[in-house]
Amino acid sequence: MNEQQRAFCKILDLIEDAGCMRHVILVGSWAEFVYRESGLIEGFAPNIRTLDVDFLIKNLRKPTPAANLSTMARERGYLVESDILNGTTRLFDTSGLEVEFLIGKVGAGIEPALKTNVGVTAQTLRHMNILSGNSIELPCFEHMVRVPLPEAYAVHKMVINSQRRGKREKDRRAVLQIWPYLDKKRVSVVMAGLTRKENARVKEFMAANDLELDE
Repeated sequence: MNEQQRAFCKILDLIEDAGCMRHVILVGSWAEFVYRESGLIEGFAPNIRTLDVDFLIKNLRKPTPAANLSTMARERGYLVESDILNGTTRLFDTSGLEVEFLIGKVGAGIEPALKTNVGVTAQTLRHMNILSGNSIELPCFEHMVRVPLPEAYAVHKMVINSQRRGKREKDRRAVLQIWPYLDKKRVSVVMAGLTRKENARVKEFMAANDLELDE
């Protein structure tokens, strides 16, 4: 286990001990690490280079009673910061690992961030229902961690790719790397739950990158 992985393991311990593991979904590149560690995708070997760990909070009103993740993080030596612009909570440990919290934006979605019962303020983002509606629990470092299905993980990246600015190429490569290992029928099922606009974005991405569903 390298330093990054040890830091990630400590984050999972913190989330579990705060009573929040059932209420979050690990999204972003570290989900790929869980796919590999759990053996879900045979032969898949991602190269995790990012120090960012992102958790999607499933319901801002859960758990009940509310947890206090920020307080526990401080007690364990994490630096806990609130973003000056929108108040979102970020955790930093001495390895440089940074933890952020997200939540789905619904309705008009004018709030850039929402306080949650996890004990953090989470950034609100569109399209997160693609991940929360298609997830699975997998074992990782003696925890059961909820992550998006790999097919939903890839579809979500295709939906948001054009909006990612500096991370667009990184995400494109991530989709291309995992694509050969995906169940294409399941990809179609995930796409069936998209809005018309989301579906159009996926098809546009697939056409630009020569990806086919009927392999």
